[in-house]
Amino acid sequence: MADRKQAREALAEDLRALADDLKALVEDPKKRARKEQQWRLLYGVIALGATVASRRFATRTWEILTGERPPTKGGQPPRAPQTPQREPAATSSS
Repeated sequence: MADRKQAREALAEDLRALADDLKALVEDPKKRARKEQQWRLLYGVIALGATVASRRFATRTWEILTGERPPTKGGQPPRAPQTPQREPAATSSS
């Protein structure tokens, strides 16, 4: 009985493989490439959204727990550009 069951399973596996091969021959390669590109785009959007959300969550959590802004990658937070101060014009007394 076990031999007959194994033979059926082997035949079913071969038929599934044949069906997959036939589908690959019939399917349009451009359509398949388009679908793959759409999947890659979807994965990228999901990854980007997860990254942005996790960074915002980490920033808010840091601010709540420590009461200060989180450290930046460069070490110091960016400062506002300083404008050079003008020196008062010297009056010449002769």
